[in-house]
Amino acid sequence: MHPGPSRRVCNILGKVLAGAVLLAAALAHGEDLRYELDYRFRLDPDAEQAAVTITLRQPRDLLRIVRFRHKPEWHSGFDGDGEVVVAADTVTWRPPASGGQLRYRSRISHQRRNGGFDSMITRDWALFRGDDLVPPARVTTLKGARSRARIRIDAPSGWSSITPFGKDVDKDRWIAIERTERGFIRPVGWIVAGRIGTRWDDVGATRVVVAGPLQQGVRRMDILAFVRWHLPELSRVFPQFPQRLLIVSAADPMWRGGLSGPQSLYLHADRPLISANGTSTLLHELVHVAQGLRGAPGADWIVEGMAEYYSLEIMRRAGTLSQRRFDLAMSSLTRWGDDAEPGPVDRSRGPVTARGARIMYELDKELRALTGGRSGLDAVAATLGSDDSRVGLDQLRRAAESLAGAPLESLQPERIGIE
Repeated sequence: MHPGPSRRVCNILGKVLAGAVLLAAALAHGEDLRYELDYRFRLDPDAEQAAVTITLRQPRDLLRIVRFRHKPEWHSGFDGDGEVVVAADTVTWRPPASGGQLRYRSRISHQRRNGGFDSMITRDWALFRGDDLVPPARVTTLKGARSRARIRIDAPSGWSSITPFGKDVDKDRWIAIERTERGFIRPVGWIVAGRIGTRWDDVGATRVVVAGPLQQGVRRMDILAFVRWHLPELSRVFPQFPQRLLIVSAADPMWRGGLSGPQSLYLHADRPLISANGTSTLLHELVHVAQGLRGAPGADWIVEGMAEYYSLEIMRRAGTLSQRRFDLAMSSLTRWGDDAEPGPVDRSRGPVTARGARIMYELDKELRALTGGRSGLDAVAATLGSDDSRVGLDQLRRAAESLAGAPLESLQPERIGIE
C-alpha cells in the first residue's frame, strides 16, 4: 500500500524543514560549512598517464555524493574510501562522513582527428588540461556547503610545473586553487610540466606567465610583448579579466592552433601572432579567456564570432592595425562567411565563425547608429558576460535590443542565416 499524495507532500515538507533547521542551527553556532579538496597528480611519462588522488577532508557529511561524467577511454582503475560505483560513463563516489580518498588513473596523451595532439606527455615534458584529468561532476551536499581546494603535481626528478592557479602555498608544493565559484572546485585550465622555460610580467592587475618546453621554439618574449600591448584594451571591454593568465606553448606534434581554458590558453609554437589576413589566433583565444562564455546548443557561432571580431577590433583600438587593414580583414571574413551553410551548428569553425564576426561587426555599427554612439557591442558583451548561463540567440537579441529600444536589422533571421 502506497501513501497518498498528501502524505508524500508532508514527508517532503518535513525533510525540507528539517534541513532548513539544521542549516540555521549550523550558521547560528558559527559552524564552518566548508570541505577541503586536495588534488594530487603523479605524472608517469612511461605510461603516458597520471595517477590521480582526490582527498576529501570535512568536519561532517557536507559533501555526500559526487557523480563524475568520465570517459572510459581516458579514466580507469577507480577505487577509494566509502562507496565507488563505476558505470558506462559515470563514476559515483559516496565518501565517508569524515572524508576519504578517491583514486584512479587518467590518460594524458590525446591525438585529435587531424593528427595533432591537444594533450601530451613525453620523457621531457607534459602539457595538458586539469579538467581532462578531473572530469565534470555533479554533487550532493548539505545546503550552504562550499569547497576549498589545492593541487600538487608530482613529476619526475628535474621537472618543474606551472599552473594557472598561483604560486606554491607551502613547503610541500601545494597550490591553492582560487576560483570564484563556491561549489565543487576542480583544477580546470592548462598545466605544463617538465624541463620548461618561463617568462612573466605584470600587466595592470594581471600576472601574465608564458611557459613551454625548452628547445621547442617557443617565442616567450614575443608572446609576452604582444599580450602586454593588447591586454589594456581588452580589459576595458572585459574588466573582469583574470588576475592570473598562463599561456602554454609547444611545437609539433602538438595541434597547430590555439585552445583556451579558464585563466589559461594554449598556442602552437609556430602559430603567427598575426596572420597574413590580419587575424590573430592568440588574441582570439585571449578574448575567450576574458569572456568566459559558452554557447547554447546551436549558438557556438555567437561566442566564436564575437571572439574573432574582437581579435580584430582590439588590434585596431591598440593601433596594431590601421583602419585600412581592419577594413580589409573584415572584408575577407565577410567573403569567407558567405560560404557558411545556413542553420545552427554546435561547433563553429571556419566560414561559420567568419560569418559570426561579420554579424558582430554589423551589430556594433547598427547599435552605434541608433544610440548616437552611446552604446555598441561592448555594452552587449558586458551584459552577456555577467550571466553564467550559456549564450543563445535569444539572450543576444534581448541584450542588444534593450540598448537599441527596437528590433535590430542585423539580428533578423534572413540576415544572420541561422534560423
